[in-house]
Amino acid sequence: MLKRGFRRGRRSVRRHFSDGSVSIFLIVILAAVFMFVAVFIDYARIAAMKVQTERLARAAVRSVMSAYDPVLQQRYGLFAYGETDGNMIMGNVLNDSLNPGDRGDAFQLMAMRVDSSGLELERPLGSYEVFNRMIGEDMKYKAPIDFTLELVQKFKPMSQAMKEASNTVDVLGKLQKLYDRREDALNEMLEKQRKAAESALPLPKLIMDPPGAYIYDASLSGFVYMASDAAAQYADYMSKVEEDARRPEDEDKLYTSLIQDYEFGVSVLSSQISARLDKASSTHDELLTKAEQLWTEAQSLNEEMKRVIQEAEDRNTNVGYDTVTNDQTLGNSGSSGEDAALIRSIREKTDQLLRSDELLNGLRQEIHGQKRKYAAVQSGVSSVASSAGRSENKGQVMQTSRQLDSYLQEYAVSGSANILDRQRAQLDESRAADKERKAAEKLAKQKLNEAANVLSALNGLEGQNELMDEFRKLQQYYDESLQFNRELDEARSRRELGSNPYDAGKSAMNGMDGIFGSMGSILEGAGEELFQNEYAVHYYQHFDIGKLSEVIQNPSAGSRLADELRVANQEVEYILYGFHNPIGNISSAYAEIFATRLAIRTMEGLVENSKLGNPLVVLAAAILYGIEKSIEDMLQLVQKGSIPLSKYVPVQLTYRDHLRLFLLLHSNNERKMSRMLALIRFNTGINPADRSTYASGEVTMAMRLWFLPGITNVLGTAIGDSGEVQGNRYVFSRRADFSY
Repeated sequence: MLKRGFRRGRRSVRRHFSDGSVSIFLIVILAAVFMFVAVFIDYARIAAMKVQTERLARAAVRSVMSAYDPVLQQRYGLFAYGETDGNMIMGNVLNDSLNPGDRGDAFQLMAMRVDSSGLELERPLGSYEVFNRMIGEDMKYKAPIDFTLELVQKFKPMSQAMKEASNTVDVLGKLQKLYDRREDALNEMLEKQRKAAESALPLPKLIMDPPGAYIYDASLSGFVYMASDAAAQYADYMSKVEEDARRPEDEDKLYTSLIQDYEFGVSVLSSQISARLDKASSTHDELLTKAEQLWTEAQSLNEEMKRVIQEAEDRNTNVGYDTVTNDQTLGNSGSSGEDAALIRSIREKTDQLLRSDELLNGLRQEIHGQKRKYAAVQSGVSSVASSAGRSENKGQVMQTSRQLDSYLQEYAVSGSANILDRQRAQLDESRAADKERKAAEKLAKQKLNEAANVLSALNGLEGQNELMDEFRKLQQYYDESLQFNRELDEARSRRELGSNPYDAGKSAMNGMDGIFGSMGSILEGAGEELFQNEYAVHYYQHFDIGKLSEVIQNPSAGSRLADELRVANQEVEYILYGFHNPIGNISSAYAEIFATRLAIRTMEGLVENSKLGNPLVVLAAAILYGIEKSIEDMLQLVQKGSIPLSKYVPVQLTYRDHLRLFLLLHSNNERKMSRMLALIRFNTGINPADRSTYASGEVTMAMRLWFLPGITNVLGTAIGDSGEVQGNRYVFSRRADFSY
């Protein structure tokens, strides 16, 4: 019984112990599962919090940057942060986004709170990099299209003709200067030779004047003026000397006085001849040395002309013209082949401007021949001087006289025998067209002075003092923009028209080279410069050129123009030239338009005058034509606002179109940007250097953890989480950036 009871009790205890073990095991299992689930619940909440924090940070920064300045956007197409407090906007956006609303029974899974927030505004609009980027964004599509269709396409039909005109003006302009210098050197060379010969003109009066075939004997007269006198009286002199010598010592000499006079006269004559000969020889040698130097200069210039002709076709500036011509996006309306061929044919005639080596060598040989002939004359005169009155030298005197006369006839005295006259005539044969050319040059210079007078009238306009305050203020803003971007100003000069028609024509063609070169670059790929230039003409005001009509016709009317010269009426011109005075930018634009018209009209002039023959005459006539037509064009431009591009390409070109072209030529982009920024500040009162275009915001959010913050912190550290557990809170930061 007891044994059976013991067994029953043991089984009951074992059963109860087994049931307890199961409960503890389940509790342990459930605790681990609960901990695991709880941690992952918090991690799920943390993950959701991170996503929401990032979204809120981005939304907050975007909201801040939505407060851009409407004036800058509407007037200049620029985005920059306005004057609203960005931290306030950011705080309001974050708080409103986390506001649960009025419902009290809402379940907040994350229940986030803003722990802190910060905002940094950077990249001011006044910096070149930012301003340039915004211009590019605004103009990257329309600038290349507008410029190509509105300007490049107009210039394409005349591209080859302008290329040939530029090459022709370039080579003929160089040749014209070399030609004139060479011919001047040859003229001066002949003049030196003539003056060298003229140094011997006093000698015949001391030898025998006039030259004769015979010297008759003469009695002592007491006067010896020439070597021929000494030779003529020598026989009588010797006779009287012998007669006196035969007289007894106590008898008076009869001819002492005459003999002494003769000997004295001969001595003086000999000294005079020697002195005159020395002076003439010194001058003669010096002048012929200079003559030979001038020949060397002329020969060198002739060789330089050959080199210019050979290099005429190898100009780097041709690339821009060819790029415009060959671009297929503009269609196939190429330039007139006939006009280009006519202009090219002018250059093919440049060889006729050269002097042949045979002619030049002949001129040099004549210098040497003159030296040899004078050396013979010098020797003869020297012998006459040393033997005068000392021996019977009639033959020597006559021979020397004939040599001297022949030399003077050949080199000093004008006439059919003069070698230098014949050489001058030979040179003048090829200068037949020079007279016509000089006449055209003179008239062209007069016409150019007329154009320069108009420009002087513009530069001298009065009544500008009241406008200078505006320009001084603008200059201050410009200088501050340069300083802000760490740039230093450079000296500039106002555009003027020179007085030399050839220099004006060459300068005009250089400008056209630059225009077509820039067009070619644009067709190959538009760059920042084009965007800036087109931005300037799209958003800034240019001058009304029609306002100059009255001034051009009546310069004294300039005082009534003063109000039109305000900054607001010439913004594009200021961007282009940068003068801080009322008239400098306008007059510079006027001068540059005139130069452009001169280049185009000179091209026409080359075609119109291509049949004149001599290339330099063609050039002079073409430049005269160009100046005359350019003056007419300027008057038409100020009266009508536009002019035909060319006689051969009758599309209209406006004043604004010309400014767009000139912006390509003045490629100091940083200064252009500073001028644009200065105008923005001047017109709006907003300093772009103080307005930011980039925002960087940081948001720190906090959320209360539900379970086991210690374990969450340990696990977060182990997996490299960027958040932080602070007590029972989880804190997470996220940065967001936004740029206009």
